[in-house]
Amino acid sequence: MVRRALSVCLSWLAAAGALSAFAPAAFAIDPPADAFKGKRLIIGVGSAAGSGYDLGARVLGRHIGRHIPGNPSIVIQNMPGGGGRTIATHLQSTAPRDGSFIAAVQSFIAVDPLFDSSKAVASFDPRQFTWLGSIASSTSVAVAWHGAPVKSYQDLYEHELVVGGVGAGTPMVTFPYLFSRLLGMKFKVVAGYLASPDVDLAMERGEVQGRVDFSWHTLRATRLDWVKQGKMHMLFQLGLQKHPELEEIPLIYDLARTEEERLILKAAFMSYDFGRAIVAPPGLPDTVTQVLRNAFTQTMADKAFLADAYAAQLEVNPVSAERLEGLLKEVYGLPENVLARAKALQNPTGVSEVEYKAIRASIVQRGAGDVFTIRRADGADDSVVIADRTSILVRKAKAANDALAPGMTCAIAYLGSMTTAKSVDCD
Repeated sequence: MVRRALSVCLSWLAAAGALSAFAPAAFAIDPPADAFKGKRLIIGVGSAAGSGYDLGARVLGRHIGRHIPGNPSIVIQNMPGGGGRTIATHLQSTAPRDGSFIAAVQSFIAVDPLFDSSKAVASFDPRQFTWLGSIASSTSVAVAWHGAPVKSYQDLYEHELVVGGVGAGTPMVTFPYLFSRLLGMKFKVVAGYLASPDVDLAMERGEVQGRVDFSWHTLRATRLDWVKQGKMHMLFQLGLQKHPELEEIPLIYDLARTEEERLILKAAFMSYDFGRAIVAPPGLPDTVTQVLRNAFTQTMADKAFLADAYAAQLEVNPVSAERLEGLLKEVYGLPENVLARAKALQNPTGVSEVEYKAIRASIVQRGAGDVFTIRRADGADDSVVIADRTSILVRKAKAANDALAPGMTCAIAYLGSMTTAKSVDCD
């Protein structure tokens, strides 16, 4: 399996011509040739820098501007928070509706309102979004660290696996409950990590033993060495069909024993076709929608984009906007009793929260991106991510990380080297 992945089963690069079948029907309205001239297009990302969604947005951002009339400049803006709900709410309520803001959102955002009635989810309706397409449908896997007693999915019926997660309503947290209650597997969930990479580091440190809903796109691009070295075992894959690179890894959908169980898993996994979806706010003018959808389609067949994606190990297997809109109609039309049971089975109860401990440290310098070097009271240096999702106070006033300067002494709550700080309170 690993050999197949490393041999770059990205046959999509050689078959770029086949992408013409993906192209949607053209709009009847012709956009102005300079519609975006001199303008800036922001691509928001609903997760942290370095995540798989961030990778897809950045590769797309390097090329889509060439296919938009007027060639606007492209800016990537990470907006993590709420397991992806922060950016979904922004799309619904505050993002400009003139085509200057689009977003790379987590795949489950498409079906989130079906399974979570919280205030955060009630603030957006995916059926109203302007879907531009998806770079690739998604496949995720459940993994266990090599020191865990679980080496295969069969072991989950006998041994408990402690898995890490981010927001309480995200699949990293809710799916372990679904698999426990529906299929009899044994999981314990520790939630509250601020980003998916923090969960990976928690596995390395032994805080948790694994994670569920680990995107194969992300794993292949960032953690495949762990699989090659035997540090991490893939237990099963999530979705409605196997990924062609993972034929040897069991599909959990195939473990369903009854038609009702299959329908429940179908409802839970329908969002995987949304994969690396790119979306714009509701209510765009038809001409703007035409520009953005055509630009996305053309970028998917752009040889420079495909070469860039190949180099970045970003899979390209595009899904059209029309397909995504059809999936929304299908999943929101499933029987209410199936949706109600799928929702109930995923309800997280008794979730353990990771504990953040604050230390006193001084700011030494800011490195690349949001990484800061700090010096602890014992004189040792460490690195910590201080990002938008970190609560920052400078002399008791809310601040951004730009306000942090060398020499400041702060109380920093974080989990270890290169993890995201939960809070920073500087004197």
